[in-house]
Amino acid sequence: MHRHARTTAVLLALAVPALAVPQAASARPAATCTVSAADAAGRVTVTGAGFTAGQARLSSPSAAPTSFTVPDGGAFRIGGKADDRYAVTQAGSTTACKGGTEAATTPGSTRKAGLTAGWDAVQDDCAARPPASANQAFLEGWNKGAAVAREVFCP
Repeated sequence: MHRHARTTAVLLALAVPALAVPQAASARPAATCTVSAADAAGRVTVTGAGFTAGQARLSSPSAAPTSFTVPDGGAFRIGGKADDRYAVTQAGSTTACKGGTEAATTPGSTRKAGLTAGWDAVQDDCAARPPASANQAFLEGWNKGAAVAREVFCP
C-alpha cells in the first residue's frame, strides 16, 4: 500500500508542473500605434500593428472620430492627418498612439487648449466636468474635447 501511495505522489509531482506551463504560443502581441513627425505642411502619418482585421476608429482631441478598416495582418497606415495626438479604438479597447504634437496653449489658442484639457480630463475620468473659472473660448473647447473623448473612452 505504501508503494502505491509513493508512486501516485511521484506521478502527481511530475504532472502538476506540466499543467502549469503557460501557453505562450497562443498569446497575441499587443497592438501599437505611432504618429510620424509632421511634414512641411504639418501633416502626419499614423501607423499601427498588432490589431485585429476589421473595423476600428481613429480619434484625436481636435477632430471627430473616423472609422477605417484594419486589413488582414493587423497593420495599417493612414497618411495626411493633422499633427495631433491620436488613439485607435477597436472592439472596446483603446490604444493611445505614441508621438504627435500636443495642442499649443498660447493666448491665441485658448479654444484649442480647452479641447486638449477636456480630452485629457475625460480620458482619465468619464465623469469629469470643466473648471468653473474657465473663459468662454476655453469652455467651448473643453466641452468639444470632452464630448469626443467620451465617444472614444467611455462606455
